[in-house]
Amino acid sequence: MAGILESLEAGLTITEHSDWLIFVARLNEAVSVGRIRKVSVLKMVWSRDEQWFLDPETAEVYVYAAPNPPSMPIWEKVDVLAHLQAADPAPLSAFKLGNISPMTAHIMKMKLEGLVGRGLVEELPLPPHVTPLGHDTERWYRDVESKIIYRLREHYGLKDPDDLRWEIVPPAELSNKIQ
Repeated sequence: MAGILESLEAGLTITEHSDWLIFVARLNEAVSVGRIRKVSVLKMVWSRDEQWFLDPETAEVYVYAAPNPPSMPIWEKVDVLAHLQAADPAPLSAFKLGNISPMTAHIMKMKLEGLVGRGLVEELPLPPHVTPLGHDTERWYRDVESKIIYRLREHYGLKDPDDLRWEIVPPAELSNKIQ
């Protein structure tokens, strides 16, 4: 038997704007009449703006995250116990530190965009003391969970070899630079 939370999406494709509006109206109505309850987020699954809802009859919990272009809305069942037991590694710690290939850098940038879009990672402005030269680029990212700051440095040399690196920003470079 389907619970109330599962039935809210019945007949809808919430990635379509008109269906998403109907879904949000159903969700708000179910909360306002007390059929479901909004509960505290124990551990984020998708984004900082997510909300969790409990079906008191079935004890199911669903996570909802509103669309935040380019991210689509999210509505899915949450296994609360699994999320409490599994210690997820900080998202940026999954990338190998050190020299990387141009293909790896390209793939990393796509993944970083997704992590930023989901609110798991923040892209930081470069501090004033960092001034990449010529065609060099440098991007700084803060892992929201671990608070560790990483940088992606790219140098594509015409006369010298390419140098692409993913590294943790040393604490000495952070002193009084980023709050």
